[in-house]
Parts: sequence; C-alpha cells; structure tokens
Amino acid sequence: MRRILRSVAAILTLAAATLVLSVTIATAGQTQAPPRANAALHVTAHGARKHHHHRHHRRHHRHHRRHRRQGAHKRSHTGVARRRAVRAALQCDGADLIPSQENLAVVRSATVCLVNRERTAHGERPLIVNGRLNRAAQGHTEEMITQDYFSHYSPAGDTPGSRIRAAGYIYSADLGYEIGENIAWGTRYLSTPSAIVEAWMASPGHRENILDARYRETGMGVVAAVPTSDGHGQPGATYTQDFGVLIKG
Repeated sequence: MRRILRSVAAILTLAAATLVLSVTIATAGQTQAPPRANAALHVTAHGARKHHHHRHHRRHHRHHRRHRRQGAHKRSHTGVARRRAVRAALQCDGADLIPSQENLAVVRSATVCLVNRERTAHGERPLIVNGRLNRAAQGHTEEMITQDYFSHYSPAGDTPGSRIRAAGYIYSADLGYEIGENIAWGTRYLSTPSAIVEAWMASPGHRENILDARYRETGMGVVAAVPTSDGHGQPGATYTQDFGVLIKG
C-alpha cells in the first residue's frame, strides 16, 4: 500500500517540488523538497522469496550479512572513498534524460546502469538484464498507465510474483526463487533515471532490493507518462524494476 506522510502538506507550502517515498515491505516513509518547482516523485518496493533447502540458505545469508556488518566499521572511511571513486569512474549515458517516446531505450539502459553502478560501489556484482523480467516490468508499467493506478498489485489482483511467473521467468514449480520489485513515477526533472535511482537509494526498502547480493538478473520497464490520478496532467514517466534469482536443485 502507498502511504503519503502528513508532512508533505507543510513541504508543499514551502516549495511545489515534492519527493514522497513509500515502501510496501516497511512502515517508514521519507520526504524531501528538491530545489526546483512543479515536480513530484513517488516510489514503492516489494520483495518475495521461495527457496528450496530453505533453512540452509537463510543461515548462510544471516552469517554473510553479520560478517559484512562487523567489518564495515573498520573499513567505513575506505568504503566511502571507494564508492565515490566507482561512481565517478562509471558514467551512465542518458542518466539525466527526461523520458520521451523517442528515448525510452536509452532511459531503460541508463536506469539499469545506475543501479549496477550502486551495486558495484557497494561490492556487489552487476545485474544481468533478463528478457522475461523486462517483459514483466514493461507490462506492469504500461498497465499502471492504461488502468490509472500505482501499486505492485493490479486491480485484477495480479502480483509481482504472478506477473513474473506469467512472463516465463519462474518456468517450473520445482525452482526456488527470490524476486523483488521497485516502482516509481516522477514528473518533469524528477522523472530522469538519476532522480529515480537516487530516490530508491534513499529509501531502505528500495535500497535493499537494489543492493541484495542474492539477485542475479533484472528487468526494466519505463513509460513516458504518469498515472492520470496521480500526475494531474504533468509530463513525466513511470518506472518498474523487477529483480530475480532462480535456485535450481
């Protein structure tokens, strides 16, 4: 569900530009007022998993994350410097484009590039674009526009899991998997790939999906429009990013 904080009204009295974050798997939200006017951005995140050998898998990752947290304090200054160096070295063409019908392929590529830049900066492997996840993400984005809603769950009851399964990514009931989804819409300058990924990284649920070490593949869907009931006629774009990993045997 989408939750808009009460503090938004106060921000609107100071500046017309508003950033609203909401996460379906957490109870917290965050707001920020960017320096320019007449723009808005909303994001939400979702995660789900099914694992074979479930107990062993979870024990392994609890240990892995504890180990990383213990070492993080000793390497904090080095880590910050390394992340800055990685971000400076990895440039993503089209990161500041406002999406349009003519540049959507570049926008999708730039958004994946920015997500992979964050993963690389935090010591995780880049995600590989998967055609079936692309179909699921693009289909959901288009449906949110045509049916005028903004949610991980469609009016007909479709979920990230059912969409990703229908796209053929989870192709067997014998597979273990973990999937996640981030969605966002933004207007004007807050609709660029850089603005969307920056907002996702500033919100715990979305950041967790982006930096999850278990994910191996991703799909990106972008439409150069905003759900009518949310965007109030402003130009902008709507994004869906799906994440996945299949566990065999």
